[in-house]
Parts: sequence; structure tokens; C-alpha cells
Amino acid sequence: MKKSVIAALMLLTLSWSFAQSEKYKVEIDLTATANDQVPVTIYTPASDAEYLEYHMAKVVPGTYSISDFGRFVSDFKAFDKDGNPLQVDTLSINKWKIANGGQLHKITYLVDDTWDEFDGYGDNIVFEPGGTNINAEEKVFVMNTFGFIGYLDGLKFSPYEVSITHGENTFGATALRKKTVSTSEDLYFADDFNFLADGPIMYSVPDTISRKIANANVLVSVFSPNKALSAADVMDKIYDLMQAQSKYLGGQLPVDRYAYLIYLNDGGTLSGSMGALEHSYSSVYSLPEAGADRIGQTVRDVAAHEFFHIVTPLNIHSKEIGEFNYIEPEMSKHLWLYEGVTEYSSMHVQVKYNLYGPETFMEEIQDKLRTADRFPNVSFTEMSERILEPEFERMYTNVYYKGALIGMCLDLYLIKYSNGEKDLQWLMRDLAKKYGMEVSFDDDELFGVIEALTYPEVGEFLRTYVSGDTPLPIAEVLSWAGIEYIAEKPAREITFGDIGITLTEDREIMVDDLSEANAFAKDLGYEEGDVITEFNGQAFELSAVRQIISDFKTNTTPGSKVTVVVKREKNGKVKSKKLKAKALEIEKMDQHFLEFMEEPTESQYKVLQSWIVAGK
Repeated sequence: MKKSVIAALMLLTLSWSFAQSEKYKVEIDLTATANDQVPVTIYTPASDAEYLEYHMAKVVPGTYSISDFGRFVSDFKAFDKDGNPLQVDTLSINKWKIANGGQLHKITYLVDDTWDEFDGYGDNIVFEPGGTNINAEEKVFVMNTFGFIGYLDGLKFSPYEVSITHGENTFGATALRKKTVSTSEDLYFADDFNFLADGPIMYSVPDTISRKIANANVLVSVFSPNKALSAADVMDKIYDLMQAQSKYLGGQLPVDRYAYLIYLNDGGTLSGSMGALEHSYSSVYSLPEAGADRIGQTVRDVAAHEFFHIVTPLNIHSKEIGEFNYIEPEMSKHLWLYEGVTEYSSMHVQVKYNLYGPETFMEEIQDKLRTADRFPNVSFTEMSERILEPEFERMYTNVYYKGALIGMCLDLYLIKYSNGEKDLQWLMRDLAKKYGMEVSFDDDELFGVIEALTYPEVGEFLRTYVSGDTPLPIAEVLSWAGIEYIAEKPAREITFGDIGITLTEDREIMVDDLSEANAFAKDLGYEEGDVITEFNGQAFELSAVRQIISDFKTNTTPGSKVTVVVKREKNGKVKSKKLKAKALEIEKMDQHFLEFMEEPTESQYKVLQSWIVAGK
């Protein structure tokens, strides 16, 4: 929420002046952590209701999946002002009914973290950036606040004052309003639960750096257990990117502060995934431990995406997000806008401001096309609205592929039909002016609003290809910019063997399917159940697999020697075995190729220049 310094100070003063009966006062003592559990005490706003319900979030914005944070709460108790216990009934995994009658004074409970399994966790793993990590041994706590704190039904919009007691040598990095009380206590302030849930905090032994970029103060905080990556490394990787993003957004950022909270894992994670979760003023990252030389581009690419969420959904969102229901959420139809356009912008800014070249941009689009092919053609608005249902939940990741391609097509539609006067960023700025942080649009009216701001052809595109299930008109749209689309053509590549791999319980990489194994895999002598530990002398770990395979396919000469070390079980004993074969080049049919036309027309050249050259 953008405010002047004076306004921010006024709000701080106001939040201190609230009577206790009008706000939540939360106490979290990280120094009292035991058995991976943190004690939480909440002094509640006053209410005369006979009964009150305390809610923990079932779903939170940005995750598009059910998390059920109530399952991480135990030993739930309620008390009156004299310390007498009040009757508590568990209504569901995320709801507790408390006998009140005006007596409720405080609630206490313990919170387990979501990054480690425990009895009762279940098989619904919470993606790490959207969860909580309690690691007292290494003095690091990842605190998505919705994983620690809930609200009383009907009192979600009361303000919060959160006191966190922490070790004297740790620092709480966040974008929330903060007051340092002492070397071991901080106070955080939020206008209501929505604002609090949008403000993650990471406590760790400090490795932080901050810089002013455009009009915003940008903080980077990194926890790297082996000191492989520093906050300064990250800032070096993202500084020019953020400068380009500020130009891309018109020279000013719609926030006055932003925090990158980055946790590196030395080993596997419970979800087996890596990535980030966006918030309005910050983003939380869970990434494999590696130095800037190996993980720098990953940080840069993910940061490019997450930072653009300051546009949407922060400044452009539907009622389903603006009035988010944490217990029984209704999902918006417009994930193509929140995630797809955001992903497209994270690529487009880099070519437009010369952070990489047009050829790299075309390769990114090709990759999006190839991955999007793995998903069925469905209405994107229907998929989005029904994303919590099993049939559509598995399609979610397509928002980063087809969703980004929707953004690309929309950008080129606007450039073509405005003769280069308008583009997607122009549209996003206009929508942000129309709505902004405080006003939500109606899901069913958005396409009409966009058509009224632009052209009938744009409205028809949205109805046909986003609401409808018609495949995107990729060849036609790219031809407007002098780019030829080739559906498929023969190619040659170094093969990895066409083997199926999976993760073991210990996050090791195991061969689990040899049904389509080719001659290279057969020459190596893989057996199902082999755990690959080394590939050409490199440790074959989850954090490095993609890079190792990519380097192998790109830099290997056909016929060169390949060695693979596997762990193989025989007669109840596990032994290491070295496999050897010669690299094999195979022929295949590659799909989705893009090539710049050698002699584009004047009109095509103009569209291309407007599309990928800043100021054109």
C-alpha cells in the first residue's frame, strides 16, 4: 500500500492508540520453540456474541490449492480475563467454536511447521514458499503469517499488533510495518487479516542488503546454510532487472517498498519442488543451495515473475481476490491475467530492455509452446474458476505456459490494431488506474471492460481463445511481427536414454521405467530401481539435475565416453556400480519453431520494433 512518510507515521500512531478491545494482540515466542512447535498467544477483540469461531486459512491467495493450515495447530485453548478456560469445540480441520458470551480474552495454541512431516500431516504437502519453516537449530524461521495466525469469524477486518520474541542475533526481514522494541522483540502492524496474511517474515542470522530502485526501497534477505549465496549476490543479479521493470511500468513502481525473502535448502524438500510465492510487497523463495554462478539466473527469472505481481493482483483483481474467503474461497476466472500476463511480462521486459536478445526471447516462447502442448485444450476461464477441483487442479501449471502465450498474443493484438500506439503494458496501466488496490472488478465484466478500452478484435480474441477452448492463433499472431511459425521439423540431439525417473523417499533420483529406453540406455545397462548418484563425474542431485541434463545434451560429442554411477540392490545388499557407454545422437521431430523472416514487410517490421524495442 503506497503511502507518504507522514501518512505511514500517522498510521503507526493510530495502531498504537487502538484500545485492546478493538484489535488483536498476538504474541509469538520463537525462543520457546520445542519439538518444531512455536507457542502462539492471541488476545482477541471484544465481542458479545454467545459463541465465536476461530478460523485458520484453508486456502490463501496465490497458491490456488487447499492447504488446511488448521492441521498444523494443536493444544488449542481459550480463556477469560481471569485465566479460566472456556469451552472449545472443534468444528472442522480449520475451525474452532468458542463459548464466549463476552468472556473470551485470549487464545493459545502450538504451531507445527509445514516443511517437516509429523504425525497427522497427511499426504497433502504444502509447497514450501506458501508454508512455514521452524528451524531453531539453524536459527531460521520462515513465517508466512497465515500459517501462525488466524481470525475470529466476523472480526477479520480488525487490526493486528504482532509481537515476536526472537534470538538477539537474528533479524526479522519483512515488508510489514515494524517497530523494534528491543534486541529480542519486534512489533508488527497490519490493518486487518488480509494485510497481515500478505506480509511474510523471515527471521535468520542477518544477511541482508537494501537499495533504492526508482521510488521503492528494495530489501533482499538470504538464508544460505553453507554461505553459497549472499544477499549482495542476489542484489547484483536483480538490480538491472528491477531498473528495467520500473521503466517497463512507466518509470515509477506502484509500491514504495519490496522484500525478497530467500531460503536455500541444503538437500531435498518435502514437496520436491522449488519456486516462490508472491505477496503484494514481497515474495518468499525456496530454492536449492547453490552459488550465484549456478542459481543466479534462476533467482533472476523467478524474481522477474514474482515482482510483477505488484501490478496484478495487487492493483488489478476481481472480487474473489479483493474479498478473499480463506475458508470457502470462490476462485476467479482470470488466472491468465494474474499468472499468465505476469509470466509473459517477466520475459518481455528482458528483451525490451536488452537484458537478453531476441533469439533468447524466441527460445523462451518456443519452450512455452512445447510445454503447453502437454495440457488439454480447455476454456482457461473455466479452468481458473474450477482450479481447486481435481479435474482442473493438475492443469494449474499451464498458467505459466499457455497463460504467458495468451499475454503475448494480447500484446501483439493491441500493437497491431493500434498501429503501435498501444500495447499490453498500456492496458495494464489503464486497468490499474480504473481499479487500483481498493477496487475489485466483476469477473464476468472484465472482457467487456477491456474491449471498451481497446478494440472489438481484442474482445473477440478473449472470448474465442481465453473463454473458449480454441487453440491460440500462434502462427497468425507472430506473422504480424515478421516471425515464421513452423509446427515441426526433424532435428538431431544427444539422447539421455528415454528412461523414466522418479524420486525416492530420500529425494534421490531413481530409474523407474525402461519401457521406452533406447539404445543408449540399454548400452549403459540401466535396471529399474537403480539410483543415479553420479553422471559424468557430477553429483546427480535434485538441485542440479536439469542443468546436468541440459549441459549433456548441448555440449556432448556423439561417440564420447559417458560414465554413470548407480546404487543397485542385489540379494538385499546395496552396492555402487559404474555404467559406461558412448554418447548417442538420435533423430527426432521437434515441434514449435520460430524464425525471423528474412524480408519482412514494412508493416511487420514496425510491429516487431514496437513489440521488442523500448521506446518504439
